[in-house]
Amino acid sequence: MVIGLVLLGGGGRLGVNALVDRDEVSWQLPSWWRGPRAYDHLIDRAALDRMRDQDWWAPVVISGLAVLFLLFLVWLLAQGRSRGPASLLLRRSGARLRKSALESAMATEAETLPGVAGARARLTMKKRGQRKFRARMTVVLEPYAEPGPVLDGLVHGPLKDAGSSTGFGIPATAVRMRATGHSGRRVR
Repeated sequence: MVIGLVLLGGGGRLGVNALVDRDEVSWQLPSWWRGPRAYDHLIDRAALDRMRDQDWWAPVVISGLAVLFLLFLVWLLAQGRSRGPASLLLRRSGARLRKSALESAMATEAETLPGVAGARARLTMKKRGQRKFRARMTVVLEPYAEPGPVLDGLVHGPLKDAGSSTGFGIPATAVRMRATGHSGRRVR
């Protein structure tokens, strides 16, 4: 975040310098404002030409920029996947439990409920003043299952068990239900 703010500030400063140098604004910069003007060069032209004459220049610059782009892309994608710590500290015993193990146990227990064809669970742990234990479940229902009893079974089954085993209580949960496709016979 700090790097982004520095780059934004530097780009804004260069942009203001360019606007003032091109007379596109009616005001002048203060005397303490220093920096390159719009038509100044950051690198000496002769030195840049000498580097461009080298065979290694273009491949190194292009591959370096490609690697930087990929690193920023991986970092950006990792920001969306951040779900807090990888393990939970259990309140009663002080032991640590991997979130993936608890997610798998919740999904397996949900799949044993009548009318459930498949399930997936994701847990997050947010820390704002006090710890917030949250769950997201995706449940695939059988073609003729009723959502009400399945939801009731989730609350009194896997969610209650997860809350009691961790000591955090029943997590605030968002449940997404969808039905499996009904494959009827085709008639021609």
